[in-house]
Amino acid sequence: MNRLSAKVSAFALVALLLSLPGYADRKHGDVENIGNRDVAGKIFGVLPNWVSQEKEIALGSQLATEFEQTARLVDDPVVSEYVDRTGQNLIRHSDAKVPFHIKVVDTDEVNAFAFPGGYFYVNKGLILAADNEAELAGVMAHEMSHVIARHATRRMSKGQYLQLFSIPALFVGGYLAQMGIQNAMGLGLNLELMGITRDSEREADQLGIQYLWNSGYDPNAFVSFFEKLLEQEKSKPGRFASWFRTHPSTEDRIAAALNEQRYLPEKDNYMIDTSEFDRVKARLQSIDNTEKSEGATGKQDQKRPTLKRKTDSGGQEPGDTGGSGGDDGSQKKSRPTLKRPSDNPPDQQPQQPPDQQPKD
Repeated sequence: MNRLSAKVSAFALVALLLSLPGYADRKHGDVENIGNRDVAGKIFGVLPNWVSQEKEIALGSQLATEFEQTARLVDDPVVSEYVDRTGQNLIRHSDAKVPFHIKVVDTDEVNAFAFPGGYFYVNKGLILAADNEAELAGVMAHEMSHVIARHATRRMSKGQYLQLFSIPALFVGGYLAQMGIQNAMGLGLNLELMGITRDSEREADQLGIQYLWNSGYDPNAFVSFFEKLLEQEKSKPGRFASWFRTHPSTEDRIAAALNEQRYLPEKDNYMIDTSEFDRVKARLQSIDNTEKSEGATGKQDQKRPTLKRKTDSGGQEPGDTGGSGGDDGSQKKSRPTLKRPSDNPPDQQPQQPPDQQPKD
């Protein structure tokens, strides 16, 4: 009887946690209060995050330092400044509580990612794959939402709480009962944490669309970019198998994105593209092509044979070798500060930078 009671208690505990408010109902519907909302909320709706905001920033700083020791960043000032300015505009129209450090990674992978505490990276491949600025901003807004909602440390805290909740059940019954409960709770932990990951992606989609809309972009850019992913999945089945293990399907994300747009108040005008985006994308493509061309030429030069002649003294003089060098300069940037449209007078807060004029 004790064994049965212990098993029932363990499963009832997991069921209770999964049924707490905030998981089934639509959240974050108060878009008129963007900037004043706490979208991170409580763990399971009632418990605090075990990781403080300060520790989360320190963790992100450490991870970013380790990443940049091995990663190759795009150091072109025009590209870097444009991406940073686009990202900071999204942050000003979001629920962010910390400033963001935004950099561009020199990789062809179509993605963007962030570490806790506001350390954000945009891959070169994402900029080249986007058809317009709104699509680029949409993916950036989604990834920023993971940091703003503190998904990483919330997931860590939930795992700790679930482990803690399982301890009392282990003291009920004999050894076999304890092993059964432990195995059952282990399964519950894995399934719950998997669900947290999927729920986090859905929440980041919702918040990303809201921040995109609040920044003046067309929120439908979310859908157009997802449709690209869907085409790639159909042309190359299995390519995103690991992605779907922890992410909702693209069809579901498209449907959810369309549904979320129904709740957003209509605006007279939306920004989709800018001439500056086209210039930056062309510049990045030119830099990319030049680097690839120089890399290919370098490999050919290494394999090219050299002609050696005999000298009058019977020796050989080697062919001349040339080299070039340069000093790598680094630009120090002061720590960014988080500013919102309300921080300055209205006449000093244009909806979009003056040099980002919508194309006809």
